[in-house]
Amino acid sequence: MDIERVQHVLNSLIIISFLIFGGLTVIILITDVPLNGRTASFPFSFLFLSMMTFILTTQIKDNPNRINAYIREWLVICVVVTVISALTFTFSG
Repeated sequence: MDIERVQHVLNSLIIISFLIFGGLTVIILITDVPLNGRTASFPFSFLFLSMMTFILTTQIKDNPNRINAYIREWLVICVVVTVISALTFTFSG
């Protein structure tokens, strides 16, 4: 696996997910929506994705030989947290 290419893709994902988090936060602040589980869970899932991707890129820099294991663990964690966030978004009212 080309480590440089993977790191460029992951860096782009960090930037995009952080920009989405910032955009959603600004929309919440501008529209003056009351904060509850529904409004807070969606933007913070993107912040979590950005932080986990940043952690993944630093792990890959430290030990590039385990890139496949790191990506697999990152995918499992991100999917679980995204599902939890989606359930919170759906069932909070």
